[in-house]
Amino acid sequence: MKKLIVCGVLGFFAAFASFAGDSAVLVDNGFSADGNYYIFGQYGKIDKKFQGWAEIYTVDVLKNDYVDNEVYKIKPSAVTFDKTGKEVYGSLAGKNYLSIKKYNCAQNSPDQILYIREEEKKSGTDEIEFKDFISSVSSDQAFYKVQLVPSVFGSGTDVKSSFYINLEKLDSKGNCLARQKIGNPEISRKGVKNYKIERIACDKSGRNIVFIVEKTMEDKTGINIRYMVEAARLNDDFFTNLAEPEKVSDSADGAENISDEADASSESAGFYSDAK
Repeated sequence: MKKLIVCGVLGFFAAFASFAGDSAVLVDNGFSADGNYYIFGQYGKIDKKFQGWAEIYTVDVLKNDYVDNEVYKIKPSAVTFDKTGKEVYGSLAGKNYLSIKKYNCAQNSPDQILYIREEEKKSGTDEIEFKDFISSVSSDQAFYKVQLVPSVFGSGTDVKSSFYINLEKLDSKGNCLARQKIGNPEISRKGVKNYKIERIACDKSGRNIVFIVEKTMEDKTGINIRYMVEAARLNDDFFTNLAEPEKVSDSADGAENISDEADASSESAGFYSDAK
């Protein structure tokens, strides 16, 4: 599974500035070298008290769970008063450098990023669709559909919720080739009123996938934005019935090379948005 299409990374960061509340900044550290682990972080400063905070999470992709004793946090307090979230995050990352470094994580390259939410007003339950660029490049090209299915109970500070994600691979005629349910709808999260898929990425093999999910939380301090991850290894059905790739002429040796620079990649002919 390879690449969508990243349309507006600047818009992704601009969303933070437009949100009037305690909104976390996402740090994407990427997959481990073997694709079995994923590390991400977030940081911010709580409203009114101006106390910085930071968190780093190590995710076991196969278990879809955090690694024991490898979730790191600095909570907002008098000690972090008047410190930016970025400063606090730097301190937290430095303190746990060796524990994080052992995974040899690398930030996702453009062709590993399958989706980035480009519209702030996009509903959390809106269907996401993108093409499969690794398994088929013919007129029979397959595509993927993703839908987050939430369950919300209560309201205000008494709200609690859960969700799961439906992932389907379909052929060009809309026939379902593979399906996988990701996440545990039995896990109820107190204080979370809404979810939106912010980003989808895969490791270099295309078999391990993560969904970075934005959580809208409500407590006595107001509305807060935080992030979490759902992770999975795709089942074998996603890699069967693959079309033969078209042959590339020797005269186009450079056609498949993709620059590591985001600006150059966004201008590549292979990058365009199919997100709905």
